[in-house]
Amino acid sequence: MDVFLFVILAIFISSAVHELGHILMGLKAGFKFYMFVAGPFGLKRTDDDRIKLYLEKDISLWGGIGATVPTNDSSDNYKKFGHVLLGGPIASLVFGMLWLPLGLYTKNDLFLLLGIIPLSMGVVSLIPLRNGAFYTDGGRWLRMHRNGKTQAVELALWNLMQKSLVQGSYKKVNFDDIMTLKDDEDTRTKYVGHYYAYCFFKDNKDIVNMEKERTELERLRGKVPKQMVTMYSID
Repeated sequence: MDVFLFVILAIFISSAVHELGHILMGLKAGFKFYMFVAGPFGLKRTDDDRIKLYLEKDISLWGGIGATVPTNDSSDNYKKFGHVLLGGPIASLVFGMLWLPLGLYTKNDLFLLLGIIPLSMGVVSLIPLRNGAFYTDGGRWLRMHRNGKTQAVELALWNLMQKSLVQGSYKKVNFDDIMTLKDDEDTRTKYVGHYYAYCFFKDNKDIVNMEKERTELERLRGKVPKQMVTMYSID
């Protein structure tokens, strides 16, 4: 097999292992499976609570997604989510450390790549960086444990996501959490805040304010990464 194909295969496997690490840690925490994407292949939970295999058309998501969601809105879930964030890097590091010695011993190119790529992925994902729309796992974890505004933003994001998913509606989310996002200096955070505001007003049948939020989202659309627009799309 050509070395290029080995690289593609190793990247695909490494991405899948990383996202499965997030999912397994989430399941261990008592969350339920929500979505898994590796390359163009995906699994997701449908509205009728079934697991569906599908082809992911959005290339920006092919880097991998592993998501679990809480089954209740317990305050303990925020701490558990911190553990879920670290599940991906840990899985990558363990997987890489298993394959690298075997690759060095056998001098097999695929085995070597299955050691090097996930190890690199695990290390990079722990470095606190922001790549496009989202922070790395390590960056998100660090923000969660800092005092001050960054921690408040992360807590607001978690509260909004948890409440809307558990209740299946944005009707009763805390508007103070929405304002925390809308008041942030970062345009990307503002965009997410206006998205949640749009959903809040829509579910509460406040058409006037819903349309105001739609206008603001359209204004900000060109100032945020395309991936974010895809993830937080409106009708």
